[in-house]
Order: sequence, then structure tokens, then C-alpha cells
Amino acid sequence: MIKFGVAGIPLTSKGRTYIDSIEDVANLGLNSLEVQLLRVNVSEDPAIEYVDMYPKDVTDSIIVDVLRPDENGNYKSIGTEKQIEEDDIIQELFWNMARNYDELKEGGEIAKELDIDISMHAPYYMDLLNGGEMAEKSINHLRWSLLIGRAMGAKRVVTHTGFYTKKKSESLKKALEIYSGIAEEFSHKSGYPYIGVESSGKKDLFGTQKELFYLAERIPDIEPILNFPHIHSINNGSLIDAKNFEDVMNAFSKYAKYDLYTEFGGVDYENGNELKITAIKHGDLKFETLAEVVSTNDRDMDIISMSPLLEHDAQYMELMYWRALSKKYQKKLAKKM
Repeated sequence: MIKFGVAGIPLTSKGRTYIDSIEDVANLGLNSLEVQLLRVNVSEDPAIEYVDMYPKDVTDSIIVDVLRPDENGNYKSIGTEKQIEEDDIIQELFWNMARNYDELKEGGEIAKELDIDISMHAPYYMDLLNGGEMAEKSINHLRWSLLIGRAMGAKRVVTHTGFYTKKKSESLKKALEIYSGIAEEFSHKSGYPYIGVESSGKKDLFGTQKELFYLAERIPDIEPILNFPHIHSINNGSLIDAKNFEDVMNAFSKYAKYDLYTEFGGVDYENGNELKITAIKHGDLKFETLAEVVSTNDRDMDIISMSPLLEHDAQYMELMYWRALSKKYQKKLAKKM
């Protein structure tokens, strides 16, 4: 089955919540939604008013971690599965798309009823590899995305890795260490989404095909994410004919979880670097060519519109796919006659 969807809240949505977005995606005739963890505030507060409660039962925030003092008075994370005690400190996440875990769960149930695939994208600016405050912040955002993703029923949490360190070999070693630790803490076996590591569209950002496949071969919970505009840009216009698309899809399919998860949009690029994502009809990355390839194979796929025109281009891609599929069957019928 081929599913089409959008990255973020549809542009035509009047509501701005997770539940609103699911209903609007269904009303648009689409069946996939990539929720984005944007515009969130996290505060660290004494836990006094929540004593004896479980984090999932708090109604006015999403508690993403509980810190508890050890015998030496040093506060350490105990996660979100234990009852809150008087001396604890809680990390509360405030988000315009959902107020609490109940709303996340309700949205997941509605998505399941409407046959909407849910994925989540961690914040777009991530720098996991270079240490310091930014790396700590990025790792926390990925951890929180996995917590929220599990609550909302997401299949995967998609993330960028960020800038290389001084040497690419050191970057790969560091990425393996960081993702291994996160995958161990938030394992798919424990109910968390897969960690989708997105392909890069710029030379100074981690995420070549080779790097993603290296991680996936060593960490079972890692899923390389095929972003067509990024692959096209970093290879300076590599996706032109049907064979180009087929080759890259076959490569990523070996590591896909559930289905082959992809992102598509038009793109401007120069010298192996993405300049900006554009509407699908713009530029030399043609969805019509991809539609022909998709119509001739039997792999399950999610195709997410990351175009500035979002749902308009998602619907356009779906139309192009059905046209390509119709042509295929017309040819088969003509041969029989």
C-alpha cells in the first residue's frame, strides 16, 4: 500500500492540535501524518503538587522526566514510569499540540480508527555530535520525542544528526555511541518508536547513505530515512531517471521498518548542497518519474510531502501515482487484447 501524507499541520487546518491535525489529514483524503516537535517549552520544577501521581496522570503538562536525589543528594533521572515523590524534580514539557498524555493517547486511537499512519519528527536543528550544551539539548529533544511518540502511537521518530566533528570517522564513531545509548534506553522492544535517522542534504551534515546503513547494521532500532530532495542535492542531481530512483529505494528498503518511509519535495541545490525545499513542480527532481517507479513495484511506502505547499502537493503526488498506476493497467490490458 502507498500512503501519502504531510510533514506538520496542514496549511488549511483551523485547529492547531494533534487531534485536529489527524482529523484534517483524513478529511483531505490523505493517510499519513508526520507530527513535528516544534515550539515546546520545558521547565524544571519541584514536584510537590504531583506527589503520589504517575507522570502520565498529570493533566496540565507532559512530564518527560523525573529527577530523584540519591543518598548523596545528587539528582538523577528515574524516567517516567514511577510514582512521583515529594523530593523529586520534574521536567515538564508544554506544547501547543497536546496538553497531556491523555490527549496524545486519544489522538493515537483516532489515527488508528481513521487508518492514519503517525510518525514524529524531532526538532529540525540538531547537533548531536559536537558536545557541550547544544549536544545535550539535542539528545534531550530526541529522548522527549521518543517518549511523546510512544504515547501518540508513532511508528518512528525521525531526526537529523547534525554537523560533523573535525573528522568524519570520529563523527561516525560518536554517532554510533550516541544512538546506541538512546536505543538502549528507549528500545522498540519496550514499546518505543524506531529511531529514523534522516539522510543529509548538505556536505557538512552527517547522514550519507553509507553512514546511515552503517548505523542500521549495528543498531537494530535505527531506520535510515530516505529524503529524496536531500539525496538528490548531496549527489548534485542524482535522481533523474527511473533507475536512479529504483536503485536508491532498493538500498533503503533493506533497512525499512514496517514500510519504506520517504519524504519528497522540490529542491534547489548547488555544488552538492541543498539551498531550499520548493514546491514539487519546481526543479529537476520530478515526482512523475518516481510515481512510475512506485506504480510498478509492490513495496509498501509512506510518501510525506515536505513541500511549502504541503497538503496541496501531497494530493498532487497521490494523483500522479494513480495516473501512473492507471497507465500500467491500461498497458497490461492492451497486451491481453
